[in-house]
Amino acid sequence: MLNTLLVILEQTLLHIPLMLGAYISFSLLKVPDLSIESAYVFGALFGSKIIMGMPGVPIELTLIAVICASLLGGALVGLTSSLMTQKAHLPHLLSSIITFGLFHGINQLISAPYVSLQQYANPLTIVTSIQTHPELFTLLFFGLISALVVFLLFKTQLGYAWAVYGNNPHFFANYGISTNFVFIIGVIVSNALAGLSGYMFAQSNNFVEINMGLGKALLCITALILGKALYKTKKPFSLTVPLAGTCAYFALQQVLLKVGFNLKYFTALQAAIVLCILIYTYRKKRSHTHIDNLGV
Repeated sequence: MLNTLLVILEQTLLHIPLMLGAYISFSLLKVPDLSIESAYVFGALFGSKIIMGMPGVPIELTLIAVICASLLGGALVGLTSSLMTQKAHLPHLLSSIITFGLFHGINQLISAPYVSLQQYANPLTIVTSIQTHPELFTLLFFGLISALVVFLLFKTQLGYAWAVYGNNPHFFANYGISTNFVFIIGVIVSNALAGLSGYMFAQSNNFVEINMGLGKALLCITALILGKALYKTKKPFSLTVPLAGTCAYFALQQVLLKVGFNLKYFTALQAAIVLCILIYTYRKKRSHTHIDNLGV
């Protein structure tokens, strides 16, 4: 039982940055930011390149370098897709698809399809914790830092601007505020967090694979919908939604594993859960004038 709880905690911590980023783009900005999958992979690749290029460097410096590199890798993906949307005036869904194609090619250009990190020192074990989960304390630290940074951002004018954009993207034009800035920074922050999560997941599993981002958008949507179902709030934003949703998602996954459910069908189950919750929610909101297009 204890080991199951530790697995749920570890998986939650690995995905907290990704989920916080998805919350910014999917829930606040309300844009279908599928480029978050590319950011997840590119951040992992950037971090792994730093590890492979810094043999013999103290592990503390390596950890700082790989965290910065993974954030930068994700941010570059976000910058690409957001510039297409705001400067080329493309729908963001189309921008995300084009970005996915571009970075899929870039990933293959700069890296092999599969890269093992087994032979390199693991920076996430800088503080040794439980023997079976040696990365737990470091993951907990970065999970708390990510949540704190996003919480502080939510308290700024920029955080409120993200929530306003999701409800009325044309609001800022009436007050001389740069809509481009609000949108681009939001997507960059969202994708940077996804890149950090991608590196931590890759390092925890000791490999980077160029298709490891597939399905992460569905994971994010499922967890955010679960979070909103569990925690009802009228506030414009709340960290409880992505955090509760992430915990519920991986708790559900472990419960299904314990009862013998074949996890190769878990993606189909995710889609079914999303469908059922959305049908129920949309029926309740049928009389309302505004329904979130993404359901989150």
